Amino acid sequence: MSTELTWGGEVTSEEKTFALAAHLLTFVAPIFGPLIIYFIKKDSSRYVAYHAVQATLFQVITWALGSATCGVGFLLVVLSILAAMKANKGEWENPYPLIGGVGR
Repeated sequence: MSTELTWGGEVTSEEKTFALAAHLLTFVAPIFGPLIIYFIKKDSSRYVAYHAVQATLFQVITWALGSATCGVGFLLVVLSILAAMKANKGEWENPYPLIGGVGR
């Protein structure tokens, strides 16, 4: 899949790395990990900011669902890993179901 953005420009290797980190930091610091990436890169990369917002919102939803239904955890971990892989490929497609294009 192309790394071209929906509104033009190429996604750099550094942007892919930061977007990947935003998703993977959720395993170390849920909610706060991707938020830190967002605040560091929001003005310099729309791509990284988008993935950081997506990861943050997904973590908020995950915590809410996890609190309500103790059995959803494994699926949510798998979705986080899949989103990280999309970010590392330079993809803009919605990494998480139900969140849509929030953060663009």
